[in-house]
Amino acid sequence: MKIEQKPLDDHQMHLTVEVEKQTLENARQKAARKIAKRVKIPGFRPGKAPFSVVEKQVGPEAIKDEAIEIVLDEMYPKVIEESGIRPYSSGTLEKVHEDKDPLIFEIRVPLSPEVTLGKYQKIRMPFEDKPITEEDINNVFKNLREQNAIMAPVERPVQAGDIAYILLSAERKTPDKDGDTTLLNERRYPVMVEAPDTDTKGEWPYPGFSQELLGLKPGDEKTLEHTFAEDSDFEDLRGETASFKLKLEEIKDRQLPELDDAFAQSVGSYQTLADLRAEIESQLTESFRREAEGAYETQVVEKLVAESEVKFPSQMLHHEIHHHIEDMGPDLAARGMDLDTYLKSRNITFDQLEEEVTPEVEERLKKSLVIMEVAKQEEIEVGDDEVEGLVQERILRLSQTLTEDQMKRVLSKENLQGLVSRTLSEEVIRRTLERLRLTAQGQSPDKAAKKAKKSEEPVEEKATEE
Repeated sequence: MKIEQKPLDDHQMHLTVEVEKQTLENARQKAARKIAKRVKIPGFRPGKAPFSVVEKQVGPEAIKDEAIEIVLDEMYPKVIEESGIRPYSSGTLEKVHEDKDPLIFEIRVPLSPEVTLGKYQKIRMPFEDKPITEEDINNVFKNLREQNAIMAPVERPVQAGDIAYILLSAERKTPDKDGDTTLLNERRYPVMVEAPDTDTKGEWPYPGFSQELLGLKPGDEKTLEHTFAEDSDFEDLRGETASFKLKLEEIKDRQLPELDDAFAQSVGSYQTLADLRAEIESQLTESFRREAEGAYETQVVEKLVAESEVKFPSQMLHHEIHHHIEDMGPDLAARGMDLDTYLKSRNITFDQLEEEVTPEVEERLKKSLVIMEVAKQEEIEVGDDEVEGLVQERILRLSQTLTEDQMKRVLSKENLQGLVSRTLSEEVIRRTLERLRLTAQGQSPDKAAKKAKKSEEPVEEKATEE
């Protein structure tokens, strides 16, 4: 068997394989026997019809196609081994020159990804921590008060801070591709009414909507028109004008609790407001630290990706794109949509969605490959006992939110293997990112690890004599 290799630009290998023509002739005999086992031939038991009868029954082309499959199945593993290439997935038969002797097969094989890392050990970037401010603490207090507010119906006009319950209908001026103009049809919504000087950028259905309710009384009706901005979150409504009709049904006043020791005791195991404030400061400090480290790690990885060479076949990218779209399922389901409904709502096709997500998925794939190559070179590993502990922690967290039937699916053999694999991969990535971050900060990852381990060791107290 003779093999010629020709590298292709898209990280695939074109193989030209020469095989003795007698190999195909031998395979034709095997093919006829296989066909005879699955095709009913009058007068013969399955698999017992002679070659000439099978050929007459199904035709020479069917036998030839089956024979080529047999040759490929037997030859392909040997071809991969002898060529010394590392395939990402199975190759594709492009052409068979069956009229030649020796027989010639042309095969295209996608190659496993290759990463040539930049000098990640020499990357240095300044790290900026994010300090907490008095405003940050006050915002937490504000949210806690709002979460514990007492709601009471009132008969006066709407004021800022109220919750207004409305019936809302909406129509777009320009019909969608199906000729439909209806966006909403008398749906009841609670609206948190903001003060005129409040930033309402993220407000639904558009910024400033709640302030249109100020001064209305129960039973009042109002019609509004709004043209959505070109950068609106509602992509299918960008630049479109819609008409909104609302009827105010009910107003509830929010009575916020006082910030005192009694309030602190009502929201947790705190004795005083000072205790609650100390806990808020501690949690914000930890949250801001993780946020700053996460942003820093992202910058380090982006710099490393820019300095590295990453090669992968298009098949790998397509595989990741399909995974990305599949992963949209739970989020869409939570919004009451499936993929078809989502595509329709945005007036796009599946191919357009694939094209849209490709840059994001490609960048994510490059980062993942670079991180895993660093993990390989740094010999970052996670022990079986550690993985088992992390998986048990995940299962415990899931059991607190999922139903019994959902947990049974999670713990099925196939899903459990996937959970273990994801947990291992994520922990390797976490440790690798931490090492990259410490290196870029000019710290020694090994010394930092020893210091962390030492801080976790129990402190022995010396007994005192009286």
